[in-house]
Amino acid sequence: MRKIRFLFIFPLLLFPFSFLHSQHAVITVWKDSAMGAIYNKATQTVAYGKPDKKGTYKIYLCDTLGNNEHMLTYSGWSPDRHQWAEEWDPSGKFLYCYVEKTEYVKEKGHKRKPVDACPGYGAYTDLWAITRDGKKAWKLVDEPNSYNSGIIHSAISPDGKMFAWSERIKAPQFNMNLAAGSYVIRVADITVDSCPHFSNIRTFQPGGIDATNELDGICPGDSVITFYSTFESKNLFATPVYKINILTGKITKLTTASFAQAGTFTPDGKHIVYMTGDSCNIFPPQPQGADWWIMNTDGSGKRRLTYMNKKGDAQCDNHYRLAGTVSFMSDNCFFGGVMTKSLGLVGYTVKVRFE
Repeated sequence: MRKIRFLFIFPLLLFPFSFLHSQHAVITVWKDSAMGAIYNKATQTVAYGKPDKKGTYKIYLCDTLGNNEHMLTYSGWSPDRHQWAEEWDPSGKFLYCYVEKTEYVKEKGHKRKPVDACPGYGAYTDLWAITRDGKKAWKLVDEPNSYNSGIIHSAISPDGKMFAWSERIKAPQFNMNLAAGSYVIRVADITVDSCPHFSNIRTFQPGGIDATNELDGICPGDSVITFYSTFESKNLFATPVYKINILTGKITKLTTASFAQAGTFTPDGKHIVYMTGDSCNIFPPQPQGADWWIMNTDGSGKRRLTYMNKKGDAQCDNHYRLAGTVSFMSDNCFFGGVMTKSLGLVGYTVKVRFE
């Protein structure tokens, strides 16, 4: 249920804002109508997604101040299909991205719609790599062209030698466990010469059962992956954050309160930042929102960072806010997406700094 992911502007977006008091992180609006920001240290470049006038998402690049914005695309991609930035190769030479399939095919029981491939829903989507100048691109994972197949989220190891993604194996169903579909976690080794190559692809299915499993981060050292899942809760709105050791297969539950997702390791590997509805107020008729929290990698020391869903707090404007995926600039600063609507990718990107 990717955050999952801009036409709506609330008053505080008319100027940058920041707040800080006792446990608060500082939040500054970085760019409106931009989601999924991915930072690359080597080139000081940020990649993110924005919809065109028809609602089709395209990839944009800019500097860390939000300036020098330009679209990144490839001549071999159809301009009327979704394109979405996922992860940078650490060198900044390649950007891993999702691209919607061009050809529509007939299927029994489902008629394809553009929203099916919206980033975060991910059906009919393949995994590509594109050069930073857009001159070359390569398809790395070719999914079946069906509603049962797709990709929703990826992560790359800090050293750029391992790539992992959440791959749909069954379409969404009318139950709380599989409302977003059934997913497995794929992990591949990366070799880079003139272009990236995947090898030694492994598959992990927590609990060995159909469930929604969305990975979020790979720790330094490449052996541990964070993910959220319904394999125990059987409820998409009650998802814990877990970690899995891909060498031993051991799974550890890290959260228990409310729903939690998007667990991402800090660059030094000492903490995990995640989003959760824990202690968040609800603003009827809107659904439960979420704020960012931080914890140690064993799940201890949980501390709330933001208070966008806390009535009476300076960071709250008494409306639903859903903290999303993050991309770190340093151990205590990240770009994060904030959704203002419960469906679709409607929102903005903030920069969050914490002690």
